[in-house]
Amino acid sequence: MDYLKKKLVKIATSLELIIAFFIVVAIILGGISIVKYLSVLLSTDIYHIYDSFKKFLSIALLMVIGIELVLMLLSHSTGSILELVLFAIARKMLVYSETMLDLILGTIAILIVFLIRKYLMSSKYATFNVNEGKVVSAASPVHAVNFESGLSIPEDKGSTIGGLICHLSDETCKPVEEGAEYSVGGVTLKIVKMKDGLIEKVLLLDSDKVKEGSAEEVANHS
Repeated sequence: MDYLKKKLVKIATSLELIIAFFIVVAIILGGISIVKYLSVLLSTDIYHIYDSFKKFLSIALLMVIGIELVLMLLSHSTGSILELVLFAIARKMLVYSETMLDLILGTIAILIVFLIRKYLMSSKYATFNVNEGKVVSAASPVHAVNFESGLSIPEDKGSTIGGLICHLSDETCKPVEEGAEYSVGGVTLKIVKMKDGLIEKVLLLDSDKVKEGSAEEVANHS
């Protein structure tokens, strides 16, 4: 069952990469079209320039949203989702808002996004503290953890933290269980919570600090 789950995760990740690739291709093709549209703006008379420029903004912001969508598919981070939502709201306000009520609602929506980022995601954007460590979900993508914490965990041994631990378990012949520790890339990964045989929470610690703590413990016992 675990093998099947790993295979499905890999297939899903590959499909996401393929979709992201096609979106990038579409954005490039759209970029060519938007350059051509500039000539339309130049030839538009002053009485219709507003509508033409509004359409230009609509296309340009839609391409920006496409770029943010690609980043979201690649990083799987909450921050990229919020940025995607912000650009979608901005496009709605700039292109489709006709009344003051539309602008007020758009402003409130942006305010809510910033409040979510500040108060509900404060720990997500906090700097990684090597002394105290950081608990992350086993489903967190390795590249997203590296990006948000400044670590250098290898990304070629597993797409997620849980997948990385399973790979390290096979390499070291160390069983996957609560309390088990695995070191890679100068970081120690400690399983702190499991449920039904699946890893849920992992504590990331600086490997040097872990070694220092072990040495002090040995010295105290002696």
